[in-house]
Amino acid sequence: MNMKLKNVLSFFLLMLVLSFGGETKAQVYVYPDVPFFFNQMEFNIENGILCEGNRSSWADAIFTIENGKIYKGFSSSPFDLLYTFRDNKLYLQDSNFALDVLYTYEQGKIYQGDSTFPLDLLFTIRNEGVYEGNSISVFDRLFVIDGRPKPAELFAIMMARGLI
Repeated sequence: MNMKLKNVLSFFLLMLVLSFGGETKAQVYVYPDVPFFFNQMEFNIENGILCEGNRSSWADAIFTIENGKIYKGFSSSPFDLLYTFRDNKLYLQDSNFALDVLYTYEQGKIYQGDSTFPLDLLFTIRNEGVYEGNSISVFDRLFVIDGRPKPAELFAIMMARGLI
């Protein structure tokens, strides 16, 4: 088989794999502080499943995060839906009402309710760290994230840690 035909076949095989969900999902790890030691991992998210510590079994799932929705345990059933993240806001279950907005995520900051007012600022996310209020001081750092969580995953981590 000539080289040109091999390249064409390889390209079509890659396109076929990617079209059927072959894309990889990023992993996220949560630590109490830096440096990152594997045995000190508090939580991890792998393939949208948030587990405690360094476990990654569906049986250990605290939350499942899928398409901006946060479900209880290892589930994607509407009966287990807890929260939905859309339009930079975390809603209770699958609500669309302004009264059901629990938190707003705007430019690396988490605000209480449907607000971006400075007095409603709860957390700042910057340089792999999550900080209390408007601070980026090491003394106000609550935990450290290794990876790039999506906003819904960030909220799931905050819930698992009991911060929101």
